[in-house]
Amino acid sequence: MAFREWMRRASTEIKTIFGMPNYERYLEHHRKVHPDQPVMSEREYYLHCLKERYESGKVSRCC
Repeated sequence: MAFREWMRRASTEIKTIFGMPNYERYLEHHRKVHPDQPVMSEREYYLHCLKERYESGKVSRCC
């Protein structure tokens, strides 16, 4: 069980370093603030975040 927790945390940290969204944080927020609305799958959430990041005009390049 400790190894799984370590892997989960390592995965979260790696995703953060590369600017990927935190799905666990999204789920927590969603449960607290929007309990009556449907939850996006992890894939849907990731694609939503990519769209927001690159189509918002805030980022004009990939690196």
